[in-house]
Parts: sequence; structure tokens; C-alpha cells
Amino acid sequence: MGRPPPLLLLPALLLLVQTSSWGLHCMRCESSGPCQVEECAPGQDLCRTTVMRISEEEEELEVVVRGCAYPEKTNRTMSYRTGLQIITLTETVCGTNFCNRPRPGRHSPSFPRSRYLECVSCASSDMSCERGREQSLQCGSPKEQCLEVVTYRSLEVVELQNLPLNGFQCYSCEGNSTHGCSSEEMSLIDCRGPMNQCLEATGTNGPGTPSYTVRGCATDSWCQRVHVADAFSLTHLNVTCCHGSGCNHPARDVQHRRGGAPRPGPAPISLTVTLLMTARLWGGTLLWT
Repeated sequence: MGRPPPLLLLPALLLLVQTSSWGLHCMRCESSGPCQVEECAPGQDLCRTTVMRISEEEEELEVVVRGCAYPEKTNRTMSYRTGLQIITLTETVCGTNFCNRPRPGRHSPSFPRSRYLECVSCASSDMSCERGREQSLQCGSPKEQCLEVVTYRSLEVVELQNLPLNGFQCYSCEGNSTHGCSSEEMSLIDCRGPMNQCLEATGTNGPGTPSYTVRGCATDSWCQRVHVADAFSLTHLNVTCCHGSGCNHPARDVQHRRGGAPRPGPAPISLTVTLLMTARLWGGTLLWT
């Protein structure tokens, strides 16, 4: 049997080249309405499934959101108390076409009833953190740890102006070198509460766009790329943190800063979210962005 004529192979070759040039395809599902196919933007190399469960006494509400995600995202979960409710946020990511499609009958893994780690829980949505009204919350799986969520942008979640000054100052700006983060637009700000490091993060919003920079006060966990990537939708990130007032000025020697590699063991997590983004936290429109 001879080889097929070259002209017969041309359509298949063109289809292969065209397909390889397309981006990742994920299912996009909002909290209501049917799911649709979404072609991910350049730099979004993962599909995500984000689940928010709200439990109150014997009732439970579940909201599921699906879509594209940036490569810095990882599988994660978080639970906290607000008022009489327990909010559980879960996100899983995958890297193949349509890997986040709904699978009827598939449920989250269950663990045998046992006593796992117990954490103190509160939220600014009901002012329980500010008023010292913490409650006990038992973790739902053996891998969960206690954490602290500190917001940075949304005063609807934590009233940062009510946190005490900690004596540190950092340079603050957001934008590129000509708009938002120029030398004239940078300012020295007072840090508050647990934000005792200075942050500098640089990345891009998409192909062909100028470098985007974020500077400001930060907690230790903001030095992990995933939180900055989520909060500002950046890719090709370089994140550095440093100790000492004003150490994130661009003229300072970068050797005194350290990169944002995750550290082993439990660490506080800083997220930039509104309580609405409790349905936005982790993605294009998620619970944790």
C-alpha cells in the first residue's frame, strides 16, 4: 500500500497546526444558567472548578463556578465561620481540554468521622474578629491546617484603618513605569497590623502588554506568587519581599530582597477579596482571587 498523495495530507496538517495554535478550552459555568465552552486567554493554562458551600444548622447551599485559571493556581480549600454559618471554599484545577466539565453523581471525598485539627474562626463580615468573638471550627480532613486571611484592598472585609500601625513603611503603587508606578506616583505609606514586610511584584496582564508592578505592605504569605497572581490576574510573575522601611524602592539593591517561594508548614494567607468574591475567591470570578 503506497503513501497517500501529499495533497490529501494537507487538510489534516492544516487542522493540526490550527488546533495546536488554539488555547486551552474549559467549561465556563456561572452560579446559574447552562455551562458554555470557553477558550482561555493567553497565559491561562488551567481549568478550575470552584465550589462554595454555606451550611447553617441542617440546611446547606452549594454554588459551583467553572472557568479558566492562571498557572499559579493550585488545589486548595478553606472553611470559616460567619454568624451561624460555616462557609467552605474549595477549588481544584487541571490542565487538559474540558477537564473541569461537570460529572453527575461525583461528590467530594469523605473522611471517616474523627477528631481532626481544631482552629479558631472569625470573620469581618459579622465583625466577630474585630470584637474578639472567635468560635471553634473543626477541620474536615486530616490535611487541613489553621490559617489567617488578611485582606489588603477591600475595606468591606477588614477595616484596615482600624488595625494598629506597626512602625514599618513601604513604597506603594500599582501600574506600569509610566502610569501608576512611575517615580512621581510612588508614595511611602504606613503599614498596619501583621503587614511587616515590603512587597514588589512584577508581571504582565497578557501578551504584548507592558510590565505591571505592584508595591506595598504585605504579610509573609503575600510573598507566595499564587496570591499575587490571583489578586491582580498577572502571569510571568517575579515576587520579592524585604524587611525594613522603604526597602521596596526600585533604587534599592534587590539582593536584600528574597523571592516568594512557599515555605513548608502552616503560614498565614493574604488574599485580596471582597465578601462577594467569597464567590470570587479563587479565579476569574471566584471566591478567592
